[in-house]
Amino acid sequence: MHSKKLFSAVVAAFVMLSVVGMPSVVFAQTQTTTATAKPTQTITQIVENNRNLTKLASLLNKTNNITTFLNGPGNYTLFAPDNAAFAKLNPSTLADLQNNTTALTSVLEYHILSAKLLSSNFIDSGTLHTFNQLSLPYSVSGTTIQVGNATVTEADINATNGVIHVINSVLMPPTNATATASPTASSGFLGLPGFEIFPAVAGLLVVAYLMMRRRK
Repeated sequence: MHSKKLFSAVVAAFVMLSVVGMPSVVFAQTQTTTATAKPTQTITQIVENNRNLTKLASLLNKTNNITTFLNGPGNYTLFAPDNAAFAKLNPSTLADLQNNTTALTSVLEYHILSAKLLSSNFIDSGTLHTFNQLSLPYSVSGTTIQVGNATVTEADINATNGVIHVINSVLMPPTNATATASPTASSGFLGLPGFEIFPAVAGLLVVAYLMMRRRK
């Protein structure tokens, strides 16, 4: 009887932690999306009409598959390097990308997430999973979001099929990178940043329960 009550208490505690933690992310996303005007353009259209993203637009047009899905339905996040970011690249590196569609596609897909993440969804630090299933670290310091080696200079440009965050450096996939098991938005609980703690909490509660049973 005692063990049943203890088990119920453990389960209840975990449920309460999940309920308390979840609204902070959901509320933040709702607040951000309702505070801005309803978007009328896709990610591709916004990039093509932004004078600060002309180099990115040119490179996207070299990979028809990326341009196509960023112009269609769905929810994506694009970290968009501005013209100054591409200017910082070694000229030979940029030339190689322009002449190698496979390498260019890999680099561009490293800037895309298969989910819409607003700036308010980035909490503390963690790892994102990009469209080509590679790991991309991020961190938050005050109001500054760092993604890989780049800083977000303009956040939350909403599109009909996702959101754009302008960054000041081009993200290059790590050498010898291997794909993650699945293309999720982040490594957090249920694929949400900031929820990394819940699996650990669940494990601790289970251990506590087993120790109490052994003491009986």
